[in-house]
Amino acid sequence: MDLSEKRVIGSLLLLLGLSFLAVGLHVNQLDTVSEMVRKVCETAIAGL
Repeated sequence: MDLSEKRVIGSLLLLLGLSFLAVGLHVNQLDTVSEMVRKVCETAIAGL
């Protein structure tokens, strides 16, 4: 893959992530997402 192809794919993934964040904010699912992120971070820190 060329560098330009990698940049296009990266841009599309970034746009997809931002779109999912916007949809999550719209349907008030941000609390669920923040709870999942908090549990993942606690588990990752506990492994240290």
